[in-house]
Amino acid sequence: AFKKFQKEKFYQLKLNNYLKNIQVDRTSPEFKQHLRQKFIDTAHKYIGVPYAKKFHEPGDKLYDAPLFIDCCALVRQCIFDLRQEFGYTLGKWNQSYQFDLLPDEGLTLKDLKPGDLIFYSATYSNPKLKPFPHRMVHVEIYLGEGRTIGARWQKGTIQVFDDYQFKSNLYHDIECHFRSIDSW
Repeated sequence: AFKKFQKEKFYQLKLNNYLKNIQVDRTSPEFKQHLRQKFIDTAHKYIGVPYAKKFHEPGDKLYDAPLFIDCCALVRQCIFDLRQEFGYTLGKWNQSYQFDLLPDEGLTLKDLKPGDLIFYSATYSNPKLKPFPHRMVHVEIYLGEGRTIGARWQKGTIQVFDDYQFKSNLYHDIECHFRSIDSW
């Protein structure tokens, strides 16, 4: 375990030093637009990847999938895949953590650009389920014109949805929170 930790730490230091030496104007509108498109393109690579193994029975086509990604893991994986362009990686925590990293409040659907995130807060239908901070239950990547990409259903896969609004059996009183990734 220590050798694995040491190897990961060495890799992270090497990556950080490399990223410091890259001279890119990350604040230019052209760079941001290009990065947004790469973020969306990267998310599309994961279409068809199932949500989680525990929601599939042995013998199901998705049970033996080599990779499982839930809603917040999709965002985290896309950032990881583009870590050189973004200049960092996200921590392993869930959508509440990601929500806290994007403080832009007061955005409406009209303000969103493709690549921004839509967070969903709600109340779990099962009172035994402990709510996450901010009551966050879900996150999806906005594609424009009300469309999103994400892992919405536990027994489903990552897919494109024609409408960002939906009903769930797991939670109710859903509120949408629109966040720009510009601060990333």
